[in-house]
Amino acid sequence: MSYKILKPKKMSLFDFTKKYANNPMNCVEFFYTMKWPGGFLCDKCQCHEYWFIKRAGKTKVSYVLECKECHKQHSLLSDTVFQNCKLDLYKLYKLSFFHENKGISAITLMSHLDVNYKSALLLEIKCRILMSLSNSQKLLESSFYEADVFYVGSRFKNRPGRASGQQSVLGILSTDQENAYPSYIKLKFIKDYRGETFKTNIKKYCILSKGVVLNIDDEKGFNVLKEQSQVKNEKSTITNQIID
Repeated sequence: MSYKILKPKKMSLFDFTKKYANNPMNCVEFFYTMKWPGGFLCDKCQCHEYWFIKRAGKTKVSYVLECKECHKQHSLLSDTVFQNCKLDLYKLYKLSFFHENKGISAITLMSHLDVNYKSALLLEIKCRILMSLSNSQKLLESSFYEADVFYVGSRFKNRPGRASGQQSVLGILSTDQENAYPSYIKLKFIKDYRGETFKTNIKKYCILSKGVVLNIDDEKGFNVLKEQSQVKNEKSTITNQIID
């Protein structure tokens, strides 16, 4: 089981600290929702009812849910990448807050979480794994998408564009409104520019319909999606802002 890193509602670090630093139950509620978004479910007997147990350890307080039917105990962090982590829930939630707002280096994280560099680096890696898993499993659903192809890597001299030797990447953005800043981004390495390649990948990651607007940037291969969406060939500045 893995947690999906959710972005806390927009708030300053001061407001975040005020709300969660001295309110452990607020942190418990966050991790409970992440682990059981549909409500508690015992993986042994499928019971939905539980007792809530608070345990005071030498270094931190832990929280356990005990099934009322079979009495199996479930930790909020068990079977996750944070299992056996010695940090309290507030510091773990604070980690996600930093990553979802502006990101943070391991060196800066050391002082915020009061850990050594090795621990901070390990937490950074775990958080990035969770974000990667969350993004890879996310199926985009929006009324507006933008799609374009860009290049990464070293290029051959005097060979522009597709002949440059760079790796081609298909970028797909989902937005709340047309030409708005994206809510989600999907990136996929592609080997060719055939319409079927675009069609296969976009249908794999996006929910399309006749009411959906797909904004493309003068790439004719995307026209194969005209039957599934409203394809508009307009120059977009959003993709360039994101890639830059």
